[in-house]
Amino acid sequence: MKKLSLMIVIALVGLAESAYAFCVPGTVEVCFKNGKQGTRTCGPNGVFGPCVVPNTPPPPSGYGRPKYKVLTVVYSPPGTQGGGSTSSVKYGSGSTWGSTSSAKNTFKQQYTATVSATGGFLGESTGSLIFGYGRSSTDSTATEIKKTASTEISLGGPSVDGIDHNRDQIWLWLNPKLRVSLPTQNAIEWKLDSSEPMDIQYVYVGHLKDPSQMPPGVAQRLAAYGITTADYAEILEANPFANGPIPINTARYVSLNTTFPYEPPYAPGDPVPTLNFTATYSSTDTSGSEVANEYKTGVTWEGGLDFISLVSAKLKVANEWTWTDTKSLSTDTGTTESASVTVGGPAFGYTGPTDMGVYYDILYKSFLFVPYEGGPSVQGWIYSRSNLDVAGKEVRLVANGVTYRTFAGADGEFRFHGTPTGSVQLRVDRVSINLQQISEPVDIELP
Repeated sequence: MKKLSLMIVIALVGLAESAYAFCVPGTVEVCFKNGKQGTRTCGPNGVFGPCVVPNTPPPPSGYGRPKYKVLTVVYSPPGTQGGGSTSSVKYGSGSTWGSTSSAKNTFKQQYTATVSATGGFLGESTGSLIFGYGRSSTDSTATEIKKTASTEISLGGPSVDGIDHNRDQIWLWLNPKLRVSLPTQNAIEWKLDSSEPMDIQYVYVGHLKDPSQMPPGVAQRLAAYGITTADYAEILEANPFANGPIPINTARYVSLNTTFPYEPPYAPGDPVPTLNFTATYSSTDTSGSEVANEYKTGVTWEGGLDFISLVSAKLKVANEWTWTDTKSLSTDTGTTESASVTVGGPAFGYTGPTDMGVYYDILYKSFLFVPYEGGPSVQGWIYSRSNLDVAGKEVRLVANGVTYRTFAGADGEFRFHGTPTGSVQLRVDRVSINLQQISEPVDIELP
């Protein structure tokens, strides 16, 4: 019985050997083990040996430490001479205030610099500011950094009449940590490293222009990361209005077709008028226009000698990192951004422009306020038969599918700027007036 069992086993082994004896000895073919590619070789008995996966070392990697990253630009709302301004702009849950950035121009042109497809949250050490990050859904070379819905950022109006861009803030992420690897000869991958809390510092434009006025604590904090007065001019490039009013670059600043009155009180001692509204940007543009802010900053490297030498060879300048903050309108269709705006008027005696317009900065997702120097294209007055207060009433004008928006002043006067053409419709609350053309002031009577 034992002899029979042994014969059966020998027969089965023979069958197994003959079943696998289909390869030519010495033949090598590709195989996979645990999802990794390897090779196996046909032995003298015509049977393939085990799959052998080569033990390849990981690609060289390390860390880059740019001095800073511009997070956003916050534009000051109009103020009130002498102090006591009630103006403010508040970025809350309706805003993804931040920027989309790449490092594609840091390295030599023959190399492809992409962002690793990871994301997460970045927080300031105090825990008061939380930012989310991740690779752009439309650009593999860029990463998006934006505040979370729970983070609220506000800037009050200054103690001067009108717009003062010296009060604008440029927010910096100091010494961000970037994980950089070189997976192939012509490729570079980088990503934000969230292992450390964000170190955030905003700087006023006026202090960057005149460092002698910068608070010593701020200057020392910047200097601790190697940011000196020599870097201030590069930082200022993020704000085109830093050195005074300039023509609006419509590729970067999108008009909201929204204006508001900015008028002084009737007499000294009278309260300054206050207006509250929501500034809203809704993208419907598909033109594909694009604008960018490119700036260079020093960088230090951390890692092994193999990584340091490879990165140095692939950089245009070994000790320089180039950020490119960009936003393409063609990839922004359908998005909505908003901020709460409170506007306190100027002090008694103000003689400047009495209308302000609102624009949206598509690079840094913030709102810009611009005075209108010329006269209105459409104006009129709101009256109430029941003597209700009409100050601050929202007025909408629709012409050729475009909606313009403004607010009535203390005396009920409203003014539109821009160039509406053809027939128009004026709306206040539930009252609507249709006109073929407007050549004279229009009265709107409310119940």
